[in-house]
Amino acid sequence: MNRPWMPLYVGDYLGDTGHLTTAQHGAYLLLMMHYWRKGELPDDDRQLSKITKLPLRTWCEYRPTLQDFFHEGWKHKRIDAELARMMRVSEKRAIAGQKGGLGSALARMKLENASRSRPLPPRAIASRSSGVAQAGADHSHPHSDQNLPQGEAHIAAGSMPHAGGAKEKPGIAVSPELVAYVARRAT
Repeated sequence: MNRPWMPLYVGDYLGDTGHLTTAQHGAYLLLMMHYWRKGELPDDDRQLSKITKLPLRTWCEYRPTLQDFFHEGWKHKRIDAELARMMRVSEKRAIAGQKGGLGSALARMKLENASRSRPLPPRAIASRSSGVAQAGADHSHPHSDQNLPQGEAHIAAGSMPHAGGAKEKPGIAVSPELVAYVARRAT
């Protein structure tokens, strides 16, 4: 698991390490960081001196002081507790994400199934009679032929004016495939 950051409780750290020299602080922090990222420390002085960036001789001098912060096998109680806490939080978030993803997928599937099983509303299928009836009902956008003189507007629209000035628009033939496509896209 990638662990790009680690919690450091400054008050606790300073309370426990007040007796360390500056170099020992650096070595202890490097040991903790390695432990956080790798999950363990080797029980080998050469490798520990490399981790702490100290010459082997200096590491061997600091080892007894720094080893007091660790348990048998170079285990660190506080870091182990934080790693366990981080794993619990990560698992909870993963489960919540899975539940959210499954819930949203199920909701989408239910909507799709419901839209496929219900009959299309009468307005979804265009016919000659509904086209004529609806010609003026939902017509709120402007047309370019509105600027034409009244006598020529019916020619541009492709229809002839009725008595009373209303235009009769021809019905639009709609294929069953188009109806099915529109129904799928509407959900």
